[in-house]
Amino acid sequence: MRVDWAEAHHDIALVDDDGALVARARIDTGATGFSAMLALIAEHGGSVEDTPIAIETDKSGLRAFAGTAPVLLTFVT
Repeated sequence: MRVDWAEAHHDIALVDDDGALVARARIDTGATGFSAMLALIAEHGGSVEDTPIAIETDKSGLRAFAGTAPVLLTFVT
């Protein structure tokens, strides 16, 4: 799951193990959006525990989550 984090909404994309796009959606920034993201994962046979999540923001680069352990990825340009 990839999350492009924004102030007003988040664009999410679910990809398979080969990187092919499975689904995409635009979600709200609150609990409703979070629930929609979890539902999208579940609709395609995944679970939160088994779905790595990468969050891209303009404030902190890219954060990757596997289960409950966050990892900060920083890029030097």
